[in-house]
Amino acid sequence: MSNFPIYINMYNAKAINNRARWFRSIKPGDVSEGFFKNSKTFDSISVQLTQYNRTLGKEKGVFIHAKYYPDNASIILVGVTLKERERELVDKEYSSHWRKLIIKEKYGINRRYQG
Repeated sequence: MSNFPIYINMYNAKAINNRARWFRSIKPGDVSEGFFKNSKTFDSISVQLTQYNRTLGKEKGVFIHAKYYPDNASIILVGVTLKERERELVDKEYSSHWRKLIIKEKYGINRRYQG
């Protein structure tokens, strides 16, 4: 059994051992789910993702949102453009648009780590 999370990018599941590589793989419009053995790693992932969004994400023109599911120890990443992010910050009606990219039947519900 692998100690590393797996992520599902649309229909493909792959084992990963490098969170930064996972972040770099996200493009605007992408939805990617990572499974972990437990949710203890969520704080460190949150910090890494914030650093990514402030640096490399800006360079690449992508902002990555994260939706955390502690009950099944998974995280869903959703990529948006920087223009979409700017609009989210000023338009309350638009601020949650990225959540609509998450298909509830496919991500985050009744899914478990399978390392």
